[in-house]
Amino acid sequence: MIASAAALLFLLPLALAYLVWRRVSVLGRVSRRLTVLMAVGGGLGAGLAAYFERAVLSFTGLSLEVSVSGESGALLAMFLLAAPLEEAVKVAVVWPLYRSRRIDGPRLGVAYASAAGAGFAAVKGALAVGLGGGAGIGVLRALVSAPAQLFFAGLWGYALGTRRSPRARAGHWFSWVWLLATLLHGLYDHIVWGRGPGLLVTVIPLFVFMGVGAWVALRDVAPDSVPHPRSLLPDPPTLHRMREALRPVDHKLMLRWILIGAFVTLGLIIALLTVAVLLGHRLGVDFSLADESDVRSSGPLILLGAAVLLAFPLAGYLVAKASAAHTVLEPALAAALALTALVTMLFMTAPIGVLFALAVAPLAFGLACGGAWIGLER
Repeated sequence: MIASAAALLFLLPLALAYLVWRRVSVLGRVSRRLTVLMAVGGGLGAGLAAYFERAVLSFTGLSLEVSVSGESGALLAMFLLAAPLEEAVKVAVVWPLYRSRRIDGPRLGVAYASAAGAGFAAVKGALAVGLGGGAGIGVLRALVSAPAQLFFAGLWGYALGTRRSPRARAGHWFSWVWLLATLLHGLYDHIVWGRGPGLLVTVIPLFVFMGVGAWVALRDVAPDSVPHPRSLLPDPPTLHRMREALRPVDHKLMLRWILIGAFVTLGLIIALLTVAVLLGHRLGVDFSLADESDVRSSGPLILLGAAVLLAFPLAGYLVAKASAAHTVLEPALAAALALTALVTMLFMTAPIGVLFALAVAPLAFGLACGGAWIGLER
């Protein structure tokens, strides 16, 4: 049983890396030898990182699990040790290719960084199952965490590929993207490895965000050579069009619509949460199940999370239509302001809700931009 789970967790991220390699090879051959070398380097880095993490955690008495070292200790262990260490190790594996000019664009940056992330995930997952005894919840956590290693490595790999030289201005952008990837990966892994099984469902918004983000990024670095037939749904915008949509027209911001949009978003959140609670009571959902160690609390979290997420595309569409906006900048800033207000209120009233709000924030922001995109004046 343990051997089968370890084999599955070892092969799954490598299979995902192979799919990425196939996709990015559409526009030109990507070195198979270097891709394999990056995967091997990522695997070796995972072994070294796991040894160092265990040594430091043993020395300090901390743990990644909230049930062992408390919430503060688990957060410190994740965001000051595990998350930055893992992303730094993967960068160290890919960096020689960048210095030797083997990475000349985002396409190769995504390919090689994802391969390093796959090797890292393969060894980390196998070690987690082997050291954890092959328990069912441990296998599930390792399965859920594997795609994140590829996605967040690909995120900073895309930024690394935009650097034409060590002195390029995009280098500052790479630093910020790496920091963002580290923080989001730390949040994701804190929920997966540090919290109880009842909160595993809260990574679904981040998981969806990663899936959509990977799809859009791969379409950007390796567009289809053969156009697909038109479907009922419009094609999502490319990264270039998304950047254009986030630029203000004539460099003027409609500040009043940002404030109005934030209030509209918060109002819709309250209204839809009320509807969700009423619907839950009618369906017999027990909202008192708030124990993160109890898997039964997943049902109420899914219902409430869906209500919160639905508010953002509706608000983005309404604000874009009402303001006759030509860009999604104002609805996007309104969504960001509403998320900041929501996190602040939860921090003062229900700190456990902050984790939930941060988990839905990336997808909520993307949905707000998507709703605004549909409502733009064209």
